[in-house]
Amino acid sequence: MAYRFLLEVPESLAPEASIAVGEAGDAQVVVVRNSHARGLDEGRMDLTVAAHSLRVVSTLYDWFDQLGASRPDIALVLHGGERITLEAAERGAMVAAIRRDQPWVERTIPKIGDHESDGYTGSTSEADAVAMAMASASTSPLDRSWQALPAVQEPEGGRRVAIRELNHLSLRVTDIAAAERFYVSFFSMDVVGRARGTGNGSFELLGADYSPEAALRAGAEADLVFLRNGPLVLALQRLGRGARLERGLLDHISIRVDGMTYTSIKSEVLMRGMEVVGSAETAFAFRDSFGISWEITLQSVPEFI
Repeated sequence: MAYRFLLEVPESLAPEASIAVGEAGDAQVVVVRNSHARGLDEGRMDLTVAAHSLRVVSTLYDWFDQLGASRPDIALVLHGGERITLEAAERGAMVAAIRRDQPWVERTIPKIGDHESDGYTGSTSEADAVAMAMASASTSPLDRSWQALPAVQEPEGGRRVAIRELNHLSLRVTDIAAAERFYVSFFSMDVVGRARGTGNGSFELLGADYSPEAALRAGAEADLVFLRNGPLVLALQRLGRGARLERGLLDHISIRVDGMTYTSIKSEVLMRGMEVVGSAETAFAFRDSFGISWEITLQSVPEFI
């Protein structure tokens, strides 16, 4: 298990930030992508950092201090969504915030060499513990967290299939109003959209004045509800209260790809004779050899098909 957080930096400083992360010795940047931050004139980048200890906080602050008096806005976005700028927090406070955000990491790190000190000002229980533990750990995959594995290197020339992002997970439910209340409460999700089928295979979006209770009384419930918390988007699909969930709760997996990958996957589906279950101008859905339905789309928002 490793600590993970987003390092949000100006695009021009992304290479330097990656070097600062690597100087920790037990941390690395595993994903680099454009930031979704808004209201900023300069382009921003999100660097996903995986670290076996929090010494990376010290190397980041050392680099930050070298930037001079007019330091740019650089922030850490934690697992829970909290955004903390390096300017606003001291090193110790940042370490404490990360530990509060991801307490499970501290519990899973083997306490090897707790009695020793290497001069690191953070927790001595973390000093070189993971590096030593990984060297002597069992080789069984069940004994290791997948998050402790090294980052996968991109093949030379790129991938034939390049998945950009997960659009949503679609779940079949019998009571869509109850499911909406549950996920909003349990996962602190926000309702980002509702839609009702028009009868010809398409959907119409419902307004913000939609009331699940009033719709139930009128017999006009939404057929789709989209919920979001951070990167997770759930698409609830209403089957009706009397329906039987014979094929499981997962309806389909939706991913976003570039144009070349889109064409490649569609050609592969057709050549292998897989079942195409839906098609639109910039999206199509198919059922793979194991019965899982996939929706492939070029758009950044879910395509109703």
